[in-house]
Amino acid sequence: MANKRITYSQAQQTALLSQVDGVCPLCVDPLFYKKNNKTYKYYEIAHIYPLNATPAEEVLLEHEERLSEDLNDEANVIPLCKGCHGKFDKPRTVEEYRELVVLKKKIIVKGGQEDIWKRYDIQDDIHAVIDAIYEDPSFDTDADIDYSPKTVDDKLDQSISRPTHRKIKNNVQDYYVFIREKFEFLDQNGEEASKIISMQIKLFYLNQKKYDYTQQVIFENTVNWINAKTKPDTTDAAEIIASFFVQNCEVFE
Repeated sequence: MANKRITYSQAQQTALLSQVDGVCPLCVDPLFYKKNNKTYKYYEIAHIYPLNATPAEEVLLEHEERLSEDLNDEANVIPLCKGCHGKFDKPRTVEEYRELVVLKKKIIVKGGQEDIWKRYDIQDDIHAVIDAIYEDPSFDTDADIDYSPKTVDDKLDQSISRPTHRKIKNNVQDYYVFIREKFEFLDQNGEEASKIISMQIKLFYLNQKKYDYTQQVIFENTVNWINAKTKPDTTDAAEIIASFFVQNCEVFE
């Protein structure tokens, strides 16, 4: 018996479009176009695993991962531009199927991360440290900030890309002492803000670790969380703060 295609509500379509930022995840073309001052949709909701697979498709995808047993579930669909949808369906290939599975899994993980971001807060005092990264003139006038980030090499494994590894080391080399001093200044009022922030970072890290994410994913998630919670001018500050806590042992033992 053939599976019935459902009609996704406007709210569901909006959520699905938000997941891909309004562009086709395969060709990056916009999923809407304008004509005569009106906006029209140029997308279709594509089933990643086919809703009603042909015998040939069943054989082709026999050993492939499925994102949901319910083929109409939002986990198994993704908005594609009409051109890419047609190419994806006919003829279907294992390579293109796997590509969309990987894309959708990243989207699902990101959605889960956003739920985690809502549950884990960071003490407001961290804004003073972030502001100092951008504005404090003492960073430029300090005579010599000499700090060797030796423990970074011991903590980072092969899942960390070379550019990320270098970025973390450089951030630690340039900013570790500066940020540590800013946290010490916060603690002068006796409220131990730095310890609270450290515990919050540690709890977020432990939550990430339980999902068996790679270090690369954990670092990126930590940066994104700090960025979402503190909204600095650029992501640089979030990367610098995350790197500080890598060296300080709250992220990666």
